[in-house]
Amino acid sequence: MILGKKPVKQSPRRFAPEVIEKIKEEIERLLKAKFIRTSRYAEWISNVVPVIKKNGKLRVCIDFRDLNTATPKDEYPMPIAETMIDVVAGNEIMSLLDGYSGYNQIYITANDVSKIAFRCRGALSVYEWVMMPFGLKNAGATYQREMNLIFHNLIGKFVQVYIDDIIVGSKQKEDHLCHLKLAFERMRKHGLKMNPLKCAFGVTAGEFLGFVIHQKGIEVDKNKTKAIMETNPPSNKKELQSLLGKVNFLRRFISNLSGKTKVFSPLLRLKREQEFQWNEEHQKAFEEIKEYLAHPPVLAPLSKGKRLKLYISASDSTIAGMLA
Repeated sequence: MILGKKPVKQSPRRFAPEVIEKIKEEIERLLKAKFIRTSRYAEWISNVVPVIKKNGKLRVCIDFRDLNTATPKDEYPMPIAETMIDVVAGNEIMSLLDGYSGYNQIYITANDVSKIAFRCRGALSVYEWVMMPFGLKNAGATYQREMNLIFHNLIGKFVQVYIDDIIVGSKQKEDHLCHLKLAFERMRKHGLKMNPLKCAFGVTAGEFLGFVIHQKGIEVDKNKTKAIMETNPPSNKKELQSLLGKVNFLRRFISNLSGKTKVFSPLLRLKREQEFQWNEEHQKAFEEIKEYLAHPPVLAPLSKGKRLKLYISASDSTIAGMLA
């Protein structure tokens, strides 16, 4: 905890009776799984934030904003997603694994359990997390550290791990069962569980970190391009920032993206009292980006020992480069 920060006990929120019933069901599931337990002397208390999933079931999220504000940041370095994707692409065969129940496989330190308590108005008690929940400031860094410790000498050879997403990839098909065996032996040793419903074994292509990877290279996930294609022209600065965030995620596939989006810069610099005006020039630039994404290129994986050429392009306002 950051020195000087006093514990906060959030006032309970109100929910509709039908929501309370779903919260009760989810809490009973968490109790049965021993992810949480009843709390008697909670130091910090946060509120439940119920989120209804697509299948109609409820996910119990917690409003940890007060606790996160008082928590120092864990500076553990996270993997660079683009580098991992480059490494994974080019495998002849792969298996994509997903950790069971997300972060709930890591125990909370005994001294910190009373800080991670939550409550809900009604007949429900105050509970505290025994296993690490989603939403804590340093949950991602903590999980990544544990995964790196578990797979330390396999990562970079035939295993790649990004938090709870694991890929076992093999350049030669005949090596894959051996690689899977080594990975599962390591998981069994450390009690790490996977979700079989979200795993894919022995595939030649799969989705990883928002991209489609296979032996020939890296492709854009069609759902990502669809989200851009179906976006209406932005009517305010916030909507423009959201749109450019989606576009920037696919920046590797769009030639001279900085040049194509330069026209939006004045809109991004608008102050709150200034009027947002989307004109024909902005729409033309947006249509150009959509046209480019209608047939995006396939990025080929690097081949060890192959000579690369550096291509550079520059104008009065932008500069770009590419290794190929």
